Amino acid sequence: MKTRGVLYIAYGDLFVKEALYSAESVKAQCPDLDITMFSDRMVDSPHIDDCKIISVSHLRSKIDYMDQSPYDLTIFLDTDTVVNHNIEDMFEILETFDLVAAHDLSRKRKKYSASIPEYGRIPYAFSEVNTGVLAYRKSEHTNKLFKRWQEYFYKYFHTCPWDQPSFRVSSWECCKEGLQMYILPVEYNIRSKANREKQRKFHHEFGDEHLKPRIYHMHADSINQGKYDVDSLQQIFDFCKENFMEY
Repeated sequence: MKTRGVLYIAYGDLFVKEALYSAESVKAQCPDLDITMFSDRMVDSPHIDDCKIISVSHLRSKIDYMDQSPYDLTIFLDTDTVVNHNIEDMFEILETFDLVAAHDLSRKRKKYSASIPEYGRIPYAFSEVNTGVLAYRKSEHTNKLFKRWQEYFYKYFHTCPWDQPSFRVSSWECCKEGLQMYILPVEYNIRSKANREKQRKFHHEFGDEHLKPRIYHMHADSINQGKYDVDSLQQIFDFCKENFMEY
């Protein structure tokens, strides 16, 4: 068992090619970091330290193999990631937590809340996480998480062929049973403008409350300077809508 490294799961010409560019970006920022690829073919690349052949039966094959990482501490990356900074500090988080993840723009989908009871019962505030950027350590809790993820994914496969709703259910249940999960800052999983626009386009599938701002947190510069030029609460809301970041 190796101590720590990055894992890719890639199959087919296009995904493998994409993964190799991602691995190249990892090596550029973390040159000493070990990288393993699980693939449907042997991959020979200076950016891959080890390759293991897997059998691929569906698009979300990572669900079946993430628990077989050769590392004690693993950073799993989807093939469409590009690393722009050293990410080895994620391993330090794993000294305290079992699992490290980043929130996804899909928080809680109305569409699957209706068809997956376990999903629908979870509070909106417990967002889906993006399963394309994960870090985890081998432990009883993560073993249980991956096993349960597989169970829920296949249970609802015909209802929901995506992997994140079943991961949301599994991580919620496992956190209640002792799994320690840490949520990364957004800079560890920057999404495209097109991805954000997709949320708007399919808003009817997510529900009216999806990505609705809950709390605005205003910086107190004006008060610190001895002034507060506000005459109504509506004026504050208008200011926030115009000046605040949108996630």
